[in-house]
Amino acid sequence: MNNIFSQMTPAMIGYLTGLIFRNTRTSCCCLASLSAMAHDRLYRLLYLDFPFSRRLWEWFASQLVGQGGYLTIGQGGYLIIDDTTWQRFTRKAEAVSFVWDSRVGKVVFGMSVVLLIWTDGKRKVQLAMRVWQKGGKSKIEFACEMLDEGRENGLTPAYVFFDSWYSCNKLLTLLDGFGWHYIGRAKVNRVLEKVKIREAFHHRFGRKVGFLRKVGHPNLVVKDGRRFWLTNDLSLTSGEVKRQYGFRQQVEETFRLLKQEFGWGKSQVGTKKAQSAHLHLGLYALCLVQMKAEKQTVYQFKQNLFREQIPTQQQFVELFTVVA
Repeated sequence: MNNIFSQMTPAMIGYLTGLIFRNTRTSCCCLASLSAMAHDRLYRLLYLDFPFSRRLWEWFASQLVGQGGYLTIGQGGYLIIDDTTWQRFTRKAEAVSFVWDSRVGKVVFGMSVVLLIWTDGKRKVQLAMRVWQKGGKSKIEFACEMLDEGRENGLTPAYVFFDSWYSCNKLLTLLDGFGWHYIGRAKVNRVLEKVKIREAFHHRFGRKVGFLRKVGHPNLVVKDGRRFWLTNDLSLTSGEVKRQYGFRQQVEETFRLLKQEFGWGKSQVGTKKAQSAHLHLGLYALCLVQMKAEKQTVYQFKQNLFREQIPTQQQFVELFTVVA
C-alpha cells in the first residue's frame, strides 16, 4: 500500500481529503473549496474511466483483510451481503426508481446499492459494491458476482450471512458449490419437504433438516417465534445459528458509517457512472480512516479531525502513508 498515493490523481486525493476531514455537502464545489482545487477537476474525476471496484480490493481491502493473516491461511472471517437505499429528490437522474426503504417502512423514489463486506466480528472491510438500476442486473446477480470475485481473490469465509431477500435458490446453490457455509433468514413461504415453512412447525421453537424446493442440497431450518433461519451447516445447534447470524449486524453499522460520515446518499450527480465513482471514493475514505484509527472508533477519529486544519495534499499523503 506504500505506493497507492503515487497511483492516485491529485483530484482523487483532494476528493478524499474533503470526505475525510469534513462532514459537509459532497457537491464538487464544496469539496473543492476544502481541497483548494478547481471544482471542474473533481467533477471530471467522477466521469473518469477508472477501475474503482478493482482498486478497492488491490489498494485497501486486501491489506485490511491480510492484517489478520486471513489471506495467508486462506480462510476465516465472515462475508455479509446486503443492500441499502436512500431517497433522491429528482426524476431525471439515472439509477433512480421506486424502491423499498426499510428505514421509513415504505416505497420511496431513490437509489439502491448492494454491498459485500468481510468481518472478523470487530473489523469491517468493504470488498465490493454495485449500484442497482431498474431494468439491469438484479440484486441477486450482483451478489453472485461479488461473492465469486471474493472467491477468486482467495477468501474462504467461515460463514456467509444475508437476509431473506438473498436466500434464493441461485445464491444458495452457488455458495454450496463453493464449499462455503451460509446462514440466512428464510421467508415464511419457502417450501421445505413440500410444506411451507410456516406450516412445518407446530411450536414456537423448532428445527428441521430437509430439502428446500429447487435446492439440491439439504438445509437446516431453525424457528424462533415468527423468525426462521436456514443454513447448510447441519452440525450447528439452534442457538449457534442465531448467535452466528448476529454478526450480520456489522453491515448495518457499515451503512450507517458510510451515510453519516462519508457522503453516501449526499451526492447530487445525475449519472450512474458518477454516482458509482462517488460511492467508491466514500469506501476508499472509510478504508483509509480504518487503517489510521487503530484503537479509536471511526467516529472518534473523525471527530478529532474536525478540530484540525485541512491538510495540503502532501500533508495528507504523509499522514496516511504512515499506516501503509
